[in-house]
Amino acid sequence: MLRRWAPFAVMIFIWGFNLYLDQASLGQVEPPKEEKTVVAIEIRGNSRIETSTIRSRIKTKEGSPFSADLIREDINSLYQLGFFGDVRVDSEPVEGGVKVIYQVAERPYVTETNFVGNVEILTDKLKEKITIKPMSFLDDAQVKENAEKLRQYYDEEGYYNTIVIPVLKRQGDKVALTFYIKEGAKATVKKIDFEGNKAFPRKTLQKNIDTQEYSLLTSWLTNSGYYKKDALNEDTDKLKDYYLNNGYLQIQVGTPSVKFKEDRSQTVVTYPILHGEIDYPYEFHTVRASIEFPLIEGEQFRIRTITLNGNHVYTTDRLREALKLKEGDIFRKNVLRDGVAAIHDIYGGKGYLYATVIPQYTTNPAMRTVDLTLDVTEDNPMRIRQITISGNDKTRDKVIRREMRLDEQELVDTRLLRRSFQRINNLNFFDSVEIVPQRVSPDQVDLHVQVKEKSTGSFSIGGGYSSVDRLVGMADITQGNLFGKGELLRGRAEFGKITNSYSLTYREPYLFDRPVSGTVDLFNQKRDFSSYTEKTVGGDVVLGKSFTEYVSGSVNYTLEKLNITHLTSDAPVRIQQQAGKSVTGSIGSTIARDTRDFYFDPKEGSRTALTVQFANTYLGGNNNFIKTILDEGQFFPFYWDTVFSLHGRFGSADGMDGTPLPIPERFYVGGINTVRGFKFGRAGPVDLTTNEVLGGNKELIFNAEYIFPLVPEAKVKGVLFYDYGKAFDDDKSIRISQLRSGTGFELRWISPIGPLRLEWGYNIHPQSNEPHTVVEFTIGTLF
Repeated sequence: MLRRWAPFAVMIFIWGFNLYLDQASLGQVEPPKEEKTVVAIEIRGNSRIETSTIRSRIKTKEGSPFSADLIREDINSLYQLGFFGDVRVDSEPVEGGVKVIYQVAERPYVTETNFVGNVEILTDKLKEKITIKPMSFLDDAQVKENAEKLRQYYDEEGYYNTIVIPVLKRQGDKVALTFYIKEGAKATVKKIDFEGNKAFPRKTLQKNIDTQEYSLLTSWLTNSGYYKKDALNEDTDKLKDYYLNNGYLQIQVGTPSVKFKEDRSQTVVTYPILHGEIDYPYEFHTVRASIEFPLIEGEQFRIRTITLNGNHVYTTDRLREALKLKEGDIFRKNVLRDGVAAIHDIYGGKGYLYATVIPQYTTNPAMRTVDLTLDVTEDNPMRIRQITISGNDKTRDKVIRREMRLDEQELVDTRLLRRSFQRINNLNFFDSVEIVPQRVSPDQVDLHVQVKEKSTGSFSIGGGYSSVDRLVGMADITQGNLFGKGELLRGRAEFGKITNSYSLTYREPYLFDRPVSGTVDLFNQKRDFSSYTEKTVGGDVVLGKSFTEYVSGSVNYTLEKLNITHLTSDAPVRIQQQAGKSVTGSIGSTIARDTRDFYFDPKEGSRTALTVQFANTYLGGNNNFIKTILDEGQFFPFYWDTVFSLHGRFGSADGMDGTPLPIPERFYVGGINTVRGFKFGRAGPVDLTTNEVLGGNKELIFNAEYIFPLVPEAKVKGVLFYDYGKAFDDDKSIRISQLRSGTGFELRWISPIGPLRLEWGYNIHPQSNEPHTVVEFTIGTLF
């Protein structure tokens, strides 16, 4: 009997409870037995929220009939503002009707947000992840939501089982919010395995995903080997792409299974974090993840036929040549993708900007073959109606326009479009550059060049350390886009134990609005060696011109005064022979081919340069010599946004007419710009008596670098390097077997004032009196 009536009893209880809540919110409001008029409305309890804001949200108005239903809607509307923790409505009889009183209780507001217990992730990073900001109204649901966001963020960063506890400390209508964090251990990847792989071994597949097994030697440096949930999803796609790129069109990659094993035996330290309301232990331990990717490979497919439809401008043979696929080849999706892009480039080079190439294929599982069809829609060749430039508040239009390799009324060439982007980007005036084509007629487009300017002026004061100068100071003031005309003005000072230098540079990239650059340099440098002091004062004037898109040349005239003083009695003979003052007047010429995509931080391309400098008494000095330098650098993009670079340099210099080669013109190999792991000039001739570096008249240097991002958003990179080189004395010939070698690690920041480099170099085969390691710091130069 009771069971039959139980559901009805519950329904009656719920109805009664809801009625109670409605009455509690309505307070003393009781619908009058006869219709009354609302004569007055009063708002009470608000201090920070304007009365006008509340009135604008209620539908009950003075002069309108009293309605309990309408007041209920008003209560819901005020709650929806999110400003109030409680809303009550009362009514009082007055002459001519009733007065309605809205009694509100404002939520407290958050005065500050704090984080306690976060060690591995900086507070600024955590603040970016929460939506609660100081001076916002407290919302309990939002607090819980933000705590979960923080926990998920830790999970994404690989910190397993992180606990986030929000604690509120209230004083009146103010609340201090503190997130107490117990950071979980960063889960390392113990093992990665694959189930069902037959075509490729485990090591091959592992090389093609981002998640890697933890290594004590490299993980601390590369930040690899840690479990990251988001990376696993990307790895699933990468595995699938790898198989598709090798002809396995039926590949299926399942959701990877992850098993965690927690090891608390390696606890390093335990300590309490105390802050008022909460107290918990913080302990370090290890969590190791074993990951397995399930695979169903299927069969490998080859191409049976290739058919092109719709092509009239170019022959089928021409397009098939660009496709790089032929009958009988393994069907590789990446090769097909690159081939389609190459066909687009062919059409784009003749103005067919909107040509489309759509690949379609049918498979024959029994024969394990693919019939490939490319449907080409050529459209019309496009001419440029006009080029517009926007976003350049400071930079003049002509500075951008002169970097464009296309002009109005010309046919669009997608290759020149990309080159225009590279040239504008290489100005280094903009945070972002976009060139957006807009079709305005069947055969015309407008090109919209959209830029976002960045600061091109900087003033920096800093310091560093090198094994040569010990403490190094630097001051630099630069304006790279003077008056918005693209001109460079730079003043720079560096000072240390040995070297003190000052320089002033002005560069005009387009003299008189012509494609000829002009540069003026003034410099003053003093170097205090152990047995002498060398001071150089001078300047040069340089004129440069581009001959083709990638080939340029320059000529320069240099006049400098050298003064060698403060010689000790045991100064090297070569130094004693050049003691006192001398003047060098020289002319030089450089021809270079530069295809780098971005000069300040290249990912691909090369630079080859040949420089010849000739000094003679007829040029305003008393020194006579000839100096030649051949320099080559290559950059190769690699996996995971990394770059492999190779660099080589050969130099030769000789005095003429019986005059010696001036000391500053000799080659000093060893140091951060030549062979790292050696102090300045130590990978070259050294005086055996004084241990003074002498420099050589020949040099041969090779550098190999593997460059990888550390903090991409800040343009901070790590560099693993191997250097091999030496300077040879006048009476010695170059011998590869005598080259010195160094290796190590470099931290590189592409800053607004140029590359900042901090390197730790290791001398692989140190000789007597040579340190095993060298630390150096420099600003503004790369190979």
